[in-house]
Formats: sequence, C-alpha cells, structure tokens
Amino acid sequence: MIRRVTSFLLLLACLAVVPPVWGEERPLLDRMLERFDALDHYTTLLDSEGEDDRNRIIYTYKKPGFIRMDFIHPHKGARLIYNPHEEQVSLRPFATRLPAFTLSPDNPLITDPKGHTVDRSDIGALIRSVRRYAREGTVTRLAPESVQSHLCPRLLVEGSEVTYLLWVHPELLLPVKVVKLYADSSQETVFLRDLKVDGPLDDAVFEP
Repeated sequence: MIRRVTSFLLLLACLAVVPPVWGEERPLLDRMLERFDALDHYTTLLDSEGEDDRNRIIYTYKKPGFIRMDFIHPHKGARLIYNPHEEQVSLRPFATRLPAFTLSPDNPLITDPKGHTVDRSDIGALIRSVRRYAREGTVTRLAPESVQSHLCPRLLVEGSEVTYLLWVHPELLLPVKVVKLYADSSQETVFLRDLKVDGPLDDAVFEP
C-alpha cells in the first residue's frame, strides 16, 4: 500500500510542476529515435535501482547491436558480450583467466526478474518501447530538471501497463535518466551517467 501511494504521489508531483504543452512531446520522441538511428556507438555507466537491489554496469553499444557489459556491482569483474550476428552471449562470470560460457540472450541466467534481455537493453529499444506506450496512452511535457549538470527536458508517458518518466540530454537528445513505474506499483530508476556518443572505440572490446 505504501509503495502504491508513493508512486501515485510521484506522478502527482510531476504533473503539478507545469501544465501540458500539447504538440511538443511527440516530436521530441521522434527526434530521440532519429538521434539514436544516426549514431554508431555509445558508452555509459548504467546506474539502476529497483525494489530490492542496485546495479552499476559499464555499458558499451555498437551497431548493429553489439553489446558489452562490465559489471561493477553486483558480480564485480563479470563481463558479458552479445554478438548480434551469432545471436549469442559470451559470459565470463568472474575473472578474465576463467573460461567464458556461451548462452542465448533469453537464458534465465542473464534475464532479470522483469524479463529484460541483453539483446533489447540498448537506448534504441528503450525509445521504441516508450513510443509504443505513447501511441496507446498519454504524453505530457514537464518542466526541465537538472541531471548531471544538464538542464534536461522531461516527458511523462502513461500507458496501460507502464508509466515512464524521461529526462532527455538537451544536446545529445538521448535519455540520461529513466523512471519506470509498473502497474503493480513497483518501479525502476536508471541513470545513464557519463554518456558518450561516437567517441574512440576499439572493435576488439566486443571479442569474447
């Protein structure tokens, strides 16, 4: 009951900040997807909090869908690499000297309790999911807020099953903070810290 009230109050607080600016929010979602489609790769520190845990992962993405995750917490030292051509995940649980396991991306060992899989963990997959809920539900433009010293536009996207709050980097036009509220009143908060787009990157980082 307390979680349900907390989530409801969070939504009310956001809605009370500024009245909706109709006609601006959907173009922003479109521009976010266009920006993602135009990039080649990015790196970020994913800092996420759920109901019972916190995760910190150095996340590297390169088109057409190569993904590397270096775990800081939990499972410090673990490394996961997804190859979209082979549709396989290489998982090295602890140290580089140990052999790696080869798994499918939907293997329960690497699927979180909410059903998230590594092959659909990138920013593009997030934006497309938000756009889908936006088409089915409502979208509200909120007053900007500062995240990591940037004054970020915000969107509230309310769907039938999930509600998203997005903080969008004013120059990169990519999300740097996401709050996801579920119908069961649980929620996730994800920061994309130190987000860098199309910087120097050695393709060898995606080798198992």
